[in-house]
Amino acid sequence: MCSSDLRFFLGLPIEKSQADALLNQLARHWQADFDALCELVALAAVVYLDETSWKIHTDNCSLWALQSPLHTVLKFGCRKDDATLDKLLPPDVFAGIAVSDDAAVYRGRFTQAQKCWAHLLRKAIQFTLLYPEKRHYITFLDDLLTVYREAKSAQQDGRLSDAGRQRAVERLETRIWDVAAPHQKIWESPSTPDERDFANLVQELFRLVATNELFTFVRHPEVEPTNNVSERELRGPALCRKTGRTNKTPRGAHRQSVITSVLRTVQKQLPSFTLSDVVSEVLSWSQRGLSRFREQLLAARAALKLADTG
Repeated sequence: MCSSDLRFFLGLPIEKSQADALLNQLARHWQADFDALCELVALAAVVYLDETSWKIHTDNCSLWALQSPLHTVLKFGCRKDDATLDKLLPPDVFAGIAVSDDAAVYRGRFTQAQKCWAHLLRKAIQFTLLYPEKRHYITFLDDLLTVYREAKSAQQDGRLSDAGRQRAVERLETRIWDVAAPHQKIWESPSTPDERDFANLVQELFRLVATNELFTFVRHPEVEPTNNVSERELRGPALCRKTGRTNKTPRGAHRQSVITSVLRTVQKQLPSFTLSDVVSEVLSWSQRGLSRFREQLLAARAALKLADTG
């Protein structure tokens, strides 16, 4: 598609109702592809999750972003609760590693998880910014950063065997206690609001060590230590929310989920993401009778069946 074609396409004298009808038709046409994306994400070995607030008219809802290396699912206008997460990542299907923040909805849900180090470090940084006169917060942050850097180094050490990685994790878990121990009097008996918040952060670190959710990325070096990839996916919608460009109806939210998820995944899988590339890709689906997502899902199902019978 050349630039003159693009100018013509963007300049079509189309009414709002006609555009609405076209988008509805596109969402219906891509529904099976969206369903395939949801299943592919649930079958992925690693999934990065994040969520933000969203609105349907005046109702406060959530927008959830789930990403695997090849696929993206954005679910607009849902609830931030167990029922929604069960639909997005069914417990009887998802057996991968979930990378997320430490929100209550994620706790105790996954066989393997990695909690986002960026969220933890931001909390520690906040103490140093709000209370610069309290030097113990600076010391705590410096020591925690040192442990994180040591963990990143172990993650990237290609010489380590599985047993070596496990030993590295055990050493790092001990280092968390070393970071917290000099401040034990504060977090065991907090007397001010900031000390109570600090105690909560320390207890969070201890809990994540106990549940093996702090250094999963060292055991499995293909896993990132943060969910930043999904957090970045939410930045555009967050700006839309701030300017009031949210959904008016649940139907509109679903339509946006379908279209946005398909396009964001196409962007991941194409060498370049232009209008011409997208149109060519979508036209090829009609010619083949299946989208690339449904082809990938059939291949994934076949591989699982082969593994089960093997």
